[in-house]
Amino acid sequence: MFGGLVFGFSHLSSGHFLSWSVGGALLIGLIGLVGLTWRSLTVQVPVLNLRLFANMRFAGHVVGFFCTQLISLGYAFLLPNYIQLVNHHSSLTAGLVVLPAGVAGAFFAPLGGRILDRWGARRPILVGMTCCLLSLIIFSYLSRSMTDTEIMVIYILYMAGMGSCMGTVMTGALQVVGQENQTQGNAILNILQQFAGVMGTSITAAIVGLIQQSAAPLAASTATGTQHAFILLTVLCAFILLIYWWVVPQKNTAQ
Repeated sequence: MFGGLVFGFSHLSSGHFLSWSVGGALLIGLIGLVGLTWRSLTVQVPVLNLRLFANMRFAGHVVGFFCTQLISLGYAFLLPNYIQLVNHHSSLTAGLVVLPAGVAGAFFAPLGGRILDRWGARRPILVGMTCCLLSLIIFSYLSRSMTDTEIMVIYILYMAGMGSCMGTVMTGALQVVGQENQTQGNAILNILQQFAGVMGTSITAAIVGLIQQSAAPLAASTATGTQHAFILLTVLCAFILLIYWWVVPQKNTAQ
């Protein structure tokens, strides 16, 4: 399953969808998914206990976690690519521009944990995802023409929101399945985190690459493709926020 899906999504930006390297690999991955699901539901001790997805709160946390990781890795591809191809700066400059956002994410991660301990998971998750959504909306609006300073400031807003909510999402997901299922829940989250990275990078790269094939100059087509990718990520982030609004409990389940 993972071999087929990872291989297919990895070639999404460079191959035709109906080719064996994309469509064929994705079909193999889907067949593997069906087989894994059937096997997990029919044996007594499965490798991955997919019955946990019957818990709608856990399923909602996992879907939100997966999509958030997809957005983050898509971000990690789009911004350095934009700085180099549209703003015509070096890879070193691109790294320095996005560096403060990483610091912001590291700073707000323990703050989100403190808020979780005191008021529960709902506040850090919803506030953090709202910051992420605002950042994506701004990027979608400005991405035809962004300076490095604008990218740095807006990305700091995104990573601050991401830092405050992601650890809380993982904690909340494990809390709702109970102590006896936390090992299985953690395994599911970690596997999907790796797969989300492949999908996020591949989907955004495919969108940008498709627009770059137009007759427009490389810088202009890259900016347009980046805007289209950000619009898709914005819609996905709004969907995630609605999921969290529904599945994250009002009370502090950690207490």
